[in-house]
Amino acid sequence: MSAVPAMGAMGGMGAAPPPWPALRDELNIHAAGRNRDGSPAWHLSDPVRNQFFRIGWLEFEFLQHWALGDPQRIAEAVTASTTMTPEADDVLEFARFLQQQQLTRGAMPKRRTSALHWLLQNYLFIRIPLVRPERFLRRTLPYVRWMFGMRFLVATLFAAVLGLLLAARQWDVVQANLRGAMSWDGVVAFAGALVFSKCWHEFGHAFMATRFGVRVGHMGVALLVMWPMAYTDTGESWKLEGSRRRLAIASAGVMAELVLAAWCTLLWSFAPEGNFKNALFFLGTTAWVLTLVVNASPFMRFDGYFILADALDYPGLHERAGRWAKRWVRLRLLGIEDPRPDAVSPRFAGFLTAFAFATWLYRLTLFVGIAVVVYHAFFKALGLILFLVEIVTFVVRPMLNEVRIWWARRAEIRWPRVRRRLIVLGVAGLVVLVPWSASITAEGIVEAGFEQPVFTPFAGRMERVAVADGTHVTAGQLLFELSAPTPEDERAKADALRDAYESTARGAIALDRDGVAKQVVAERMADQYDVQRRASASELHRLRLTASEDGFVRDLDPALQAGSWVSPGSRIATVVGGTRWRAEVLVSEADRARLVPGAAATVYPHGDWHPLHGRVVAVDDGALEHLPSLLLAKNHGGPIPLNPTAPAKELRPASVWYRVRVEGEGLSAPLDAEQGVSVRMQGRRESLARRWIDSALLILLQQTGLGKEG
Repeated sequence: MSAVPAMGAMGGMGAAPPPWPALRDELNIHAAGRNRDGSPAWHLSDPVRNQFFRIGWLEFEFLQHWALGDPQRIAEAVTASTTMTPEADDVLEFARFLQQQQLTRGAMPKRRTSALHWLLQNYLFIRIPLVRPERFLRRTLPYVRWMFGMRFLVATLFAAVLGLLLAARQWDVVQANLRGAMSWDGVVAFAGALVFSKCWHEFGHAFMATRFGVRVGHMGVALLVMWPMAYTDTGESWKLEGSRRRLAIASAGVMAELVLAAWCTLLWSFAPEGNFKNALFFLGTTAWVLTLVVNASPFMRFDGYFILADALDYPGLHERAGRWAKRWVRLRLLGIEDPRPDAVSPRFAGFLTAFAFATWLYRLTLFVGIAVVVYHAFFKALGLILFLVEIVTFVVRPMLNEVRIWWARRAEIRWPRVRRRLIVLGVAGLVVLVPWSASITAEGIVEAGFEQPVFTPFAGRMERVAVADGTHVTAGQLLFELSAPTPEDERAKADALRDAYESTARGAIALDRDGVAKQVVAERMADQYDVQRRASASELHRLRLTASEDGFVRDLDPALQAGSWVSPGSRIATVVGGTRWRAEVLVSEADRARLVPGAAATVYPHGDWHPLHGRVVAVDDGALEHLPSLLLAKNHGGPIPLNPTAPAKELRPASVWYRVRVEGEGLSAPLDAEQGVSVRMQGRRESLARRWIDSALLILLQQTGLGKEG
């Protein structure tokens, strides 16, 4: 470690140049090993702000001759003492960098920002220091040093493999425990496991840093979108000259959680049922999932980022990769060729460029996802505000800053290349803005358009079976003929009584002087029993079961024969329409808005090359609560995922779907059962941009209340 020389302002005769900036006295320089190209590197540290800056050989030589107080003299001195040939402009550029980072005396302080502006810039990650653990870590390090040994790591690897194998052998128990975790008790248990595993994680960083002599400044809580997380300050690890030790400190948290997950998983397989086993399950699950999903990601400044940066020995990975990506964009779009930001190989430069684009995409997706979670979990207005803030902060502002640079360097732009790029962008704009296609593709089921279940109206005896299974029948054709004693007895009784009263009416006048009155009564009784006779005959006619439409006989009871008795609750057979069909199709809300009854539709049955042509006959107004068929459920081979919180037998979809009914004719053979289909329907033409804008406006209208009628 060496102190950086400081130099005050220089005086002179006449019109003196601007005073040469003097370096702050407390700055220090530490050796930092070598860069990827083999050149030496140093860390310029600011102990007041606990910050460091990695500099190369050229910048180090500038600092060694800084007391000369003149950029030209400094450049000449470096040229004379080394093999490098810098210019005065290089020295001036480095001086501006030092002033911008407030590393010189009297440097312009950064403009203070308002509390609101600071919150908008930093609400994603806020650190709150709580304790200074340096003394505790040094005292307890001897008691945990054995965990850093090779024997323990090998034993942990063995425990992880064995534990995962045993858990896989009882996977049904694991799934049952995960389902049980959906309750409030499970949420509380997972929260407790999360707190413990995260503290364990941070102590892994802290003990590893202490082991290598790095001071742990403080430990505390970081708020990630107001969600508390533990953190450890190991910022002084940059003082370590070797990148392998910095890599070990960065990896220690992940390794600590993996150790916890391995041993908890193994012990869970052997522990008796009870609270202790449940605690092991929650600890192991939390450590496995969060370590692999959150901490291992290199796209945010979590452990994965520092692990990757130290493994590559490339500090400032995000910022330096971003410079490579901006250079690529300027070169490809505008033909502006900037100097290479770093002396790295072409392959590594390509990796940095791709990594920067992946980081930007990941962060955009993450920030929008956070806004969506807040929108649904808390209150909608805050979600919309966060969405606008994130889009403006992380998309619009960087783009505007880059456009300003393009405008300032417009003289360097190669306009023929720009015109070609504009043509490509124009084509892309046409794809997004022009409503090219009106087709809508969806999944559903198809079944016969006509289906007549055949039942007897009341208990009867089979007299005749006129058809066989698979027989083609026409409308009105006799299928079955039955008889029933009770209607027949009632008809015979009504016939006899009607004949008796008719005879009484004919002889009433001849036998009695009051015969006219008796004749009237007898005729009325005869009419009453005639109506009863006709009703009994009609009931008997219902026992002649016929086909209501053309079709084929299906599901005929093989035990049915003449003389057997049939109850009214038993289906005797089914008549299925021959050429008619109907399909129930599920569409999203956006596609439903484009559909109208009468639109043409083409149905492609799964496993059949012959499409069916029909029309949309109905579109539901309300969202579907239950799937119309088991064939559509994803866990039964269908395309629609079910809601995991609802019982599987209820067939509740996980997202919003609307039912569309399509009907038509043209079946070459009747359908025996419902069948999965893919359907292509014609809807109103709509561009992608229109769909996105309508969706955004719909959310705004719903949440602001402007769309409500007064």
